Amino acid sequence: MCKKCKKAFRKDMTVYEESDEYCPHCDNHYVIEAKTPQAVLGVEGEDTRLDARMLKDDRVKDSQKQSIFNIEDEADLLDI
Repeated sequence: MCKKCKKAFRKDMTVYEESDEYCPHCDNHYVIEAKTPQAVLGVEGEDTRLDARMLKDDRVKDSQKQSIFNIEDEADLLDI
């Protein structure tokens, strides 16, 4: 059944030609190419509306660089 002209028709799909992609009444192209799925790498998590810990807000600036070492104490030990 054509969606454009609402007329029903039959096509023999054993002998399929390129002209069979069109409605015989109104020449509407009713066969649409299928989209092939693409692989996507994503992160799965819980609902972000409930727990947004895994999201980083880019609007918030980091106050300082964080380090496990205290730079001022280590400078005294070097004695250069």
